[in-house]
Amino acid sequence: TAVEQDDLRDRIVLKNGRVVEGRVATPFGRDKMLVMQGGKRVRVDVAEIAEKKLVADRLGEFFARRHQHKGSRRALRYLVDWAETAGLPGMARLQAMELVLEDNTDAVMHRFLGHRLRNKKWQWPSGSKWLTLDKLRERMLERPRRLVGERFALRCDAGLLANVRALLDLERLGVEWFARFGDSLQLKEVLEIIEIQTFRNGLEFPKWGFRPRPFFEPPPHADLGRTFYAGPSPERPEDLFFLGTQGLLYRTMIGEVNRQNSRSRVCAWLEIGLGMHMQHIMQGPAGSALPGKPKKLDLKALTALGRGYRLTHLVHLPMYGSFYLTDDTATATNWSAAAMFVTWLLEDKKQEKTRASFLTYVRAALADRLGDSSTAFDQIMGKPIEQFDEPWRVWLNKLAGN
Repeated sequence: TAVEQDDLRDRIVLKNGRVVEGRVATPFGRDKMLVMQGGKRVRVDVAEIAEKKLVADRLGEFFARRHQHKGSRRALRYLVDWAETAGLPGMARLQAMELVLEDNTDAVMHRFLGHRLRNKKWQWPSGSKWLTLDKLRERMLERPRRLVGERFALRCDAGLLANVRALLDLERLGVEWFARFGDSLQLKEVLEIIEIQTFRNGLEFPKWGFRPRPFFEPPPHADLGRTFYAGPSPERPEDLFFLGTQGLLYRTMIGEVNRQNSRSRVCAWLEIGLGMHMQHIMQGPAGSALPGKPKKLDLKALTALGRGYRLTHLVHLPMYGSFYLTDDTATATNWSAAAMFVTWLLEDKKQEKTRASFLTYVRAALADRLGDSSTAFDQIMGKPIEQFDEPWRVWLNKLAGN
């Protein structure tokens, strides 16, 4: 698109003084980095780089500043200008929108967003119309509004402030995803925005199976994550970080799935497990998510321990049939087992060190498309999956305080 061709916000300075501008597609490249300049691809030797200034780093700084100034409205208004100057227009607009939705009298932020004052009421642009906030909210029920960040965009049919905060949380998730796994998984940058759609309740939500449960449909199909708000006064959409991680997996590693089958996934248990791992890690109030020690760990996996559940069973499960189709104990156990096995494999403080080899396996399964191959798992992890059953169960029991 024209926007992508104009996007030269990443800047690399080489040791010989030459400057390369564009968007860095492979920021963790060991030997070379691929820089996109619209339709043109430029490869840069990592050894020749003297300095790099990337959108990703400025995005990290935006959230550090936002966290630092979270109690000060004045400082957050300055942050809007900082983000605009730093080449983060999506973040500048989101921060300004949050400020305006918290205080409708903030004329400076209204003007920054291009709103106009008529009869002492601020009007927002909506298509070809100008609407007051009340009218805009009515219209959103019929025509969802799209909010745009840097790596994510979000379409919503209600709750503008809640959804602005949800999008800020998704962007913070993106920062955390790259900080945790960027180098070890050789992640690609998100240069094509991840689309998420939220629905105002579970009834409006087009469920994918027996009960409403957030799901991501990968490219080349809908290329869209869908979730909803549940309960009387929800803070966040359901499983927001799980859903965001699904989108990140497809943009940063997997690419596309089988064109013939929209239910196809590369490695279902791994995609569910990594998504739920991030869901458990990202915590804090809406709009101000921060990573923490996994809380609320899902111990339904324990109910399966006495029922002959084996890890060999988990790794070949299909996404739709085993994680979405029905609402029963077996499905709940599959979700829990996937989440808890991934969490255990990533746990670094246990006696059996599995993290490094597991990350090698994640890359092989998802980026190299080895999928749910048992042979790949056994070879990369250094022993058959059956031999992980016992230590994993012992850890689960300990976690549950048994």
